[in-house]
Amino acid sequence: MVAVLKSSAVVFVLCLVAVSSAFGSATNIYITQNGSPSGNCTANVQTPAFFNSASNWGSAGGQIGPGTTVLICGTFTGSAGATEFTFQKSGNSGSPVTLKFDSGAVLSAPYWSANGAISCTNLSYVTVDGGSTGVIQNTANGTNQSNHQSSAGFAANGCTNSQVMNLTIKNIYINAGSSSNASDTNGVNTQDIVFNGNSTDSVVANNTLSQAKTGVMFCADPGGDASGVQIYGNNISDMDWGINVGGGDNGDTMNGLLVHDNTITNWTNWQFPTDAMHQDGMIFFNFATGSQTLTASVYSNYIYGDLGVGSPTGFIYCAQNASCNMFNNLLVNTGHVIYGIIWADTHRGGDTIYNNTIIGLSNDFAVTLGTSTGTNVNTPDIVENNIVVGPAVGIHDYSNLASDISTSDHNVWRTASGSAPQMATNDSTYVSYSTWQGEGFDAHSTNANPNLDSTYHLQSGSPALGLAANLVNLNDAPLDLDMSNQPRPGSPGSPQPAGTAWDAGIYNGGNAPPPAPTNLSASVK
Repeated sequence: MVAVLKSSAVVFVLCLVAVSSAFGSATNIYITQNGSPSGNCTANVQTPAFFNSASNWGSAGGQIGPGTTVLICGTFTGSAGATEFTFQKSGNSGSPVTLKFDSGAVLSAPYWSANGAISCTNLSYVTVDGGSTGVIQNTANGTNQSNHQSSAGFAANGCTNSQVMNLTIKNIYINAGSSSNASDTNGVNTQDIVFNGNSTDSVVANNTLSQAKTGVMFCADPGGDASGVQIYGNNISDMDWGINVGGGDNGDTMNGLLVHDNTITNWTNWQFPTDAMHQDGMIFFNFATGSQTLTASVYSNYIYGDLGVGSPTGFIYCAQNASCNMFNNLLVNTGHVIYGIIWADTHRGGDTIYNNTIIGLSNDFAVTLGTSTGTNVNTPDIVENNIVVGPAVGIHDYSNLASDISTSDHNVWRTASGSAPQMATNDSTYVSYSTWQGEGFDAHSTNANPNLDSTYHLQSGSPALGLAANLVNLNDAPLDLDMSNQPRPGSPGSPQPAGTAWDAGIYNGGNAPPPAPTNLSASVK
């Protein structure tokens, strides 16, 4: 695995704020499975039944209410199909109800309910904090296991302003779909973390998630609002979908999503059967036929590995009626061919693809626009400031070139053989790179070797240095930073003057200021 170096200062701000709020509470409740002291639960210890009884929730002394931290300690062994903890009432803004895992706390069952090991319904301002060592797991659910059941680690229905963070959730469904004769579809309704319906302003952050159909799911159905959701800092593997945000009913709305700094890999066990499995790193969609929308900023994610040969789409799939601003993503295909490492399924359009670094195979399509239905879009897409190495096809347009893309420029295009890629326009008509440029695209781009090092940084003499357009005028603060959170030239906090050219790809190169020193110490003599 290639190390991707990032500053954690920005990534963890919201997490730290939330944790600080939780520990500023006036009340603490301690719970073990049988009420006996364990770990840091040493006084007035309760059982899960206390948490699950509405009579113990309120503002009186010893009750659970806004500002309460409920610490759970030790191992909780649930029965098959159970839910261990069910939130009963809401917290307040700035004073959530927090269920926090003590060091080493584990929720374990043969399989947890589809309503989750932890459940929330029609509430607001609740937080689940794994404390970095907390674990939710199934022990016997999957293709070759004793059980073949729908299941979730955390499940919310109609819960807004809520957070799930710092957890490890694993083995929710151990699927065996790597062979083309695999027939198990029982895992299709399994998720590590799922929010259904209204989930406005909720956060999923800094979790380690594996072994389920979907790592993180926000489903606005039916008629819900998932606007303002943030999904960041998660490490996701062994899934069919790493992150899935979508809706399909009239009234579903999902605007202002922030999805960043996640790492996603490994789809091997979720390739077959193809009628049930559909591999993506991330998928965003709104199938509703009305004016419903989905808008998302998708940035600084590292997605790598092999999507397989089942029914793959892309590492980032921005599908029907969604508009995605995709930038600073590192996307590295090491396996089978992908016909759209970034796929902007432009029914609505307005997708922007800036400063990504895409490493692919010789038969890959780097960027795919439109669908085979030929549906025109409202707003053309923009492809700018990217580094693409490997794919034989740079941009593949399924529909109508004039309606699907307005700008492609300031990119580095480099095939595996060192030539310029083909482009596919107007319903998959392949043209040479020179013909593409004759259409008015990529006038300031190059197909020279970008000279990347093993961590995808630009080395001295790279043609990507100073090649990119300065995009400060877009007034997008995260875009003004590179993937390691260093200011792009001419951006706020940068010593370079306004208008200084940017470097293509995810990282600043030779014209970037050095990062601030960290872990300094001083001695007095």
